[in-house]
Amino acid sequence: MSPAEPVDPGAQPERTVLAWRRTALLIAANGVLLTRAAPTLGPVALVLGGLVAAAAVPVWLAAAIAYRKGRPGSGTDVLTARAMRALTGLLVVIALLDLTAALLHR
Repeated sequence: MSPAEPVDPGAQPERTVLAWRRTALLIAANGVLLTRAAPTLGPVALVLGGLVAAAAVPVWLAAAIAYRKGRPGSGTDVLTARAMRALTGLLVVIALLDLTAALLHR
């Protein structure tokens, strides 16, 4: 292949951005579910649910921007390593909050 020939990335960039969009939607959905648990868990759940839902926006935007720039080949292209660690921590906190809401809601 000569340097003048374009490289066909295939469907990988689109699959990557779709995976990040699914992640953002799941984060937002968990935030909404936490706000619905506010009567059981108190006003803290309402605030945390709103913050969790708002956290989905930067994830969605980062994926969209990276896709438009044409460099979403991997997760580290969409978000930096520090942002990936923060997102992982956020997802663990969301899972713990969801578990708490599920156990307390009877």
